[in-house]
Amino acid sequence: MHAEKLSDQDDDLDAVIVSCDGDARAAVRALIGQVAYLEREIQCFRVAVSSGFGRQWHHKRWEVETDAGSEDG
Repeated sequence: MHAEKLSDQDDDLDAVIVSCDGDARAAVRALIGQVAYLEREIQCFRVAVSSGFGRQWHHKRWEVETDAGSEDG
């Protein structure tokens, strides 16, 4: 399973390099830019999420209705 994850990561990395016309340096710059963007998104979400939820005071689980257990479903 670990080898599968590495293979998927290699495929993703190859896709980024191909999208940058084979330029590995441009691919690294694009990935660094994406990481910076995601870090800014995390900062925005930290502000938006309540402190109680952020402290994991959300133990109540909602029941999800599915057709998995029904006879006609």
